Amino acid sequence: MNQKIKNYVDVLFDDIPNSRKAIELKEEILSNLNEHFEAHIAEGKSENQAYTESLRDLGDIDELLASLAPEKELKPKIDDYRKTAARNKSIAVMLYIIGAIFLTCLPAVSAIFGIGEEAKFGIIGFALLLLCCAIGTGLLIYTKNSVPQDVEPFLTRNESKDSSNEPKSKFWESFWKLYWMVVTIIYLAVSFATAGWAMTWLIWLIATAIKQAIIMFTNNSDEDRQN
Repeated sequence: MNQKIKNYVDVLFDDIPNSRKAIELKEEILSNLNEHFEAHIAEGKSENQAYTESLRDLGDIDELLASLAPEKELKPKIDDYRKTAARNKSIAVMLYIIGAIFLTCLPAVSAIFGIGEEAKFGIIGFALLLLCCAIGTGLLIYTKNSVPQDVEPFLTRNESKDSSNEPKSKFWESFWKLYWMVVTIIYLAVSFATAGWAMTWLIWLIATAIKQAIIMFTNNSDEDRQN
């Protein structure tokens, strides 16, 4: 298989939903292009000439690609699910943040205003954090598993698109390395300063919740730009 032809077809289907019909059409176009390419090579043409001639043989495929768009009856269903998913993700993010607020603020309220015992308020805050995380995670899992079967293909993109986001992926990879380095420094600094090793491990839970919130916000922003 010619790599240039494969790359061309990947780019051609870059923004096409990964439905069964799209996969079949992609394989058919790829097969036809390679057959024409091999035929032109057999005629004695160079690889560049054979590649160019193969694309000319393919002709206009705009109508074929247009036929892969969702039916009009399906578009409202897709939009409804996207709105529901965006709402549920936002609620989950808020729950993670609220849980972190409970964990950090309840002991502080007890210490500042002298209400109850600070240790008990810390335990209550930790329990509320776990409750918020459990509800938020359950909401995300439910949203992920409740995608209608006829809608799911139009919510996924071809894997070839990942290559175009390589610089962005490298950015986030570097960002998370720096992020966890900073979290480690904060953890050690707070632990040594307060000698509260029994409680400072909760910093890792808060950092994980913040990371999930950042990921969800950035994913939602990417989906909005794509749509």
